[in-house]
Amino acid sequence: MTEPGPGGERRSFWLRLRPAYAWLGKSISFRVIIAGLAIFAMAGAIFVCLGGVDVAADTPDGWLARNLLHFVFKRSEASRSADIAPPSDFSSPSRVRLAAQHFDMVCANCHGRPGSGQSVIALSMSPRPQYLPKVVGQFTDPELYMIIEHGVKYSAMPSWPTDTRGDEVWSMVAFLRQLPKLDAGSYHAMTALPPKDSAAPQASASDASLRSADAYRNMPPFDEFEYAAPSSGFADQSIGDDPVRTCARCHGPDGTGAATGGEAPNLTLQDPAYLQAALEAYTRGARKSGFMQTIAAELSEAQIVALAHYYSGLPIATPASPPAAADLVKRGEAIVTEGIAQSAIPPCADCHESQGGKITRAPHLAGQSETYLRHELLAMRHGGRGSTGGWNPMPTVAHALGDKDIAAVAAYYSGLKPARSAAAAEPPPAPSSPPVSSAAMAAAKATFATNCVKCHTNAGRGDLQGNYPNLTLQTAPFVLQNLYAFHSGVRPSDKMSEVTDGLTFEDMKGLASYVNSLTPQEGLARPDPASASRGAAIATRGDPARGVPACLSCHGANGVAALPLISRLQGQNAVYLRRRLDGFAKPYDQHLSTLNPMPWIARKLTDQERADLASYFAALPPLQKPALAP
Repeated sequence: MTEPGPGGERRSFWLRLRPAYAWLGKSISFRVIIAGLAIFAMAGAIFVCLGGVDVAADTPDGWLARNLLHFVFKRSEASRSADIAPPSDFSSPSRVRLAAQHFDMVCANCHGRPGSGQSVIALSMSPRPQYLPKVVGQFTDPELYMIIEHGVKYSAMPSWPTDTRGDEVWSMVAFLRQLPKLDAGSYHAMTALPPKDSAAPQASASDASLRSADAYRNMPPFDEFEYAAPSSGFADQSIGDDPVRTCARCHGPDGTGAATGGEAPNLTLQDPAYLQAALEAYTRGARKSGFMQTIAAELSEAQIVALAHYYSGLPIATPASPPAAADLVKRGEAIVTEGIAQSAIPPCADCHESQGGKITRAPHLAGQSETYLRHELLAMRHGGRGSTGGWNPMPTVAHALGDKDIAAVAAYYSGLKPARSAAAAEPPPAPSSPPVSSAAMAAAKATFATNCVKCHTNAGRGDLQGNYPNLTLQTAPFVLQNLYAFHSGVRPSDKMSEVTDGLTFEDMKGLASYVNSLTPQEGLARPDPASASRGAAIATRGDPARGVPACLSCHGANGVAALPLISRLQGQNAVYLRRRLDGFAKPYDQHLSTLNPMPWIARKLTDQERADLASYFAALPPLQKPALAP
């Protein structure tokens, strides 16, 4: 702490107290006070060490202690919640209904339900949890948010299982605001368990092998706790051997999410592999949700598999919802089918509702709830949703979307016909590139001949030194996406940024189409055969022990046909490939790299493995390119 001194200089505030220090040091009274405090502290330490402090829960707190602790609690929450504001859809009925299920399964065990008293166990705690229908009016909305999000130390009030899902916390606040208005009948109607389904899987909740779980709140001493799944639920509301009844609280008996107004997702749209991966990700804490992490942690492995197949086997249905504004849907269609060139955002349809989903493990979105999609995209934009798989480009994509863009994408997808049943029979989509006129193609050919070949020499095949890639291998969607990325700075390159700055988006489309028309040719520099042979193992099989997938699972013929944004590596210059892999393995901008899975893969490879992989792909014959639709 400082303040201005003579002549404008600043000197320490504490230095100005030096005369007072000197006086106090000489004061006999001050020395006596210090000695008394030291004796008092020592006596207190001895009292504690001898077990003099009574920590029994059945010993009532005195009037002073009780009121002092409550005053500290109230002032702490009030001061820390001053700048918090609720979201615009804070009081929506769907939020209230979703949070009511969590309250009934978890919170009501201590805080009670309308029409019933509190648990005898809860009332035996110290401090005792309050009966919320009576006291919730003492707190503002921001204060309730702080209490639910962060919990309260030295009490039984836990923090939210994840610190990145504020949207879920606001749903709980919205429900608590309605709680005092509910009588026993209305509360029961909102939270009653659905009837048992005889067709539901009956896998056992007990499982001999525990799976490690990370709910963000894990902390030492680790040898005194068991962070594992399946875990115990509250005795009167645990999942047990009938998890479908619990799932139906939010997703409904039909699995569509209509029971909570679309706040919970429609599970009937998804494949069993995706549902299983999502539940496993919630268990590990890789995917974040205070609602779902709590539920998934109670499931055994057998139950997860059974639930995934049960919900994917239900009839596909989409609950009726009010139609969205036509201009919003049109904007969403443009983002889904064309992307946003200015931000280098690829079309959503490249991964969702196409064969690309088989590569990226992207979920089906057609027919999904608009409310759910909007909330999930907002959570992704803030980096709080986590990921079902190892690679998730959505935080980067969502980061570039404004509120209206998110609303538009959600509105468009919610109005589409579900595609799961037909997806497996669909052929791989043709490369998605707008048609280019003959005049534009002629202009692109001239640009390529005068500018591009300066670096990408030998008619686009690159140089012998491997400084530049072989462009003849690539298709229009890949080239166009990378030109957008260079132009926007998502893919950093001083040289290519300079080149693309002088191009319009129409110029880029023309260049991409022209490159697509080139006959694919192998690179000029041939690789070492021994090195290429060594690279085959990881390219074809990967290394599951290190989390390294087989390179050909994406870069093979099927992968690049399913998702044309994937680079074709067969016949590429070995030196160039090696430099790219080495570059990926270096420290990388994490925000930019989420659009590209290669950094987290390349870091797991040794220098020799990266060199061998480059040689392996360079030795392969180029893949043939599909012709663009006229």
